[in-house]
Amino acid sequence: MPAAASTNLPALVLPNVRMTAEDYVTVNFRLWRARPATRRAQWILVAAIALLALSVGLEVRELGRIQNWSTVAFLTVAGLYAAFRLALVRYQLRRGYSRNPAAQEPVDFTLSLAEVRGCSNQGTFTSSWSRVKRAVWVQPNWLLLYPSEAACYYLDLRRLQAPATPADIEQLLARHQIALQRV
Repeated sequence: MPAAASTNLPALVLPNVRMTAEDYVTVNFRLWRARPATRRAQWILVAAIALLALSVGLEVRELGRIQNWSTVAFLTVAGLYAAFRLALVRYQLRRGYSRNPAAQEPVDFTLSLAEVRGCSNQGTFTSSWSRVKRAVWVQPNWLLLYPSEAACYYLDLRRLQAPATPADIEQLLARHQIALQRV
């Protein structure tokens, strides 16, 4: 009777969840890179750089020298843009973290059958599972629960108290029919 066992699932506790700036940047950078629009733009940029490099290479092979320096200039600009783009996203994420003092506070999370509860120095909040729209597991350590598209709860699975396991959280999400995306 697996259904009966799932109704007796004890509350899952994740005490003192604190996200460092490095964790925040790493998790959100991976989410940014996984977005379809980001992946599409990255592939277009890589294809453009490859074609420009191929053009320069063929020119050198056929003529023995570079005759069209504008292609080299475009190749240089594309390479610099690719590097700048990645650095800019990381910078913006670090800046966003530093401007959000709530993200820097430790939170004690309790996941029960009925709700997600968080408690920090700034107060206590609860959210019923019906409000959680989706969950994203940024492997291996972070589970993000989204009560809205604009905000999420960051749960550090390394803080999950034994004997509970990440599989217990997956079971809880499945029970409430919350889609789990793995990144």
